[in-house]
Amino acid sequence: MGKPEDSKSQVAVDDSLAPPPYSEVAQESHPSSAVQKGDTPNVLSDAVLSPYLPFPSILDAHYQWKVSTIFHLGSTINKRLFAVSVHTGFGGKGPGKPGVILHNGPSDKDTLLAAAGDENGNLSSLNTIITLARPSGDISDESCTEIMHAATSFGTVTFRFSAETRQKQGMRREVFEWRKSKGDEDRNLIDPPWKCGFKLVRVTDETPQGSTSEGPEIIAVFAWNSNWSVMNPFKIEFRGSAQAGELGEKFALMVIITGLRLWSLKHQGRTSETTIAAREAELAELYPEFHTRITGR
Repeated sequence: MGKPEDSKSQVAVDDSLAPPPYSEVAQESHPSSAVQKGDTPNVLSDAVLSPYLPFPSILDAHYQWKVSTIFHLGSTINKRLFAVSVHTGFGGKGPGKPGVILHNGPSDKDTLLAAAGDENGNLSSLNTIITLARPSGDISDESCTEIMHAATSFGTVTFRFSAETRQKQGMRREVFEWRKSKGDEDRNLIDPPWKCGFKLVRVTDETPQGSTSEGPEIIAVFAWNSNWSVMNPFKIEFRGSAQAGELGEKFALMVIITGLRLWSLKHQGRTSETTIAAREAELAELYPEFHTRITGR
């Protein structure tokens, strides 16, 4: 089973490109905005989003029978499609800050596709910095950076982000939210021995096709193995328009890296409603009206 120890990855990072203070990042975290150049370490500046294989509609996590900083995402046919490297931020290797990196192949030496970690390496921050490799065919030398923000809402925990999706008219920015399942309310979303941990919903008001009479469209599920399997502990399933590939390769990558971030936060005890609500209360005193500015609620 993999453990978050010092990584063997040789990714170099320029610490001079660290994100700005919380107040500035919080203001940039509104769902309608992407992070601007210089807001986060550009660990993927040379990487290009061109997966060597299409993403399967279901990706299972597969651990190794040894202590390692690497585990894999794969299908039932091939358990080692993509390597995931885990970093604590210590030891002088890896991105220099806690987080996870998704590689374009079964080795941590393969090209980087995406990374997710704490804003400024701050474990108490509610913001996650998401960095994606630039799309193939994009002449820009810049990677894409987004923010995922944790919050409490209507008795549960949410992780909200905005991302570009592929539309007939071209790329379009939409708002999405991972919502933590509570009790048995989402047990019908997935079959045993799996248990729904989070569901990803399409919540943007600008996309009428993103909702139904029963509420926002569910486009992904993050599920835990209720058998407590240490070798196959979780999986990510695409649903609806995401499963059909209608939203594009870049968005599929965003789903995977944010799902991996949920796994990381869960292991750190940072997905509980109590923990996040306490941090929101602290920040509300420091930055009045910050919650409304960030979430729009």
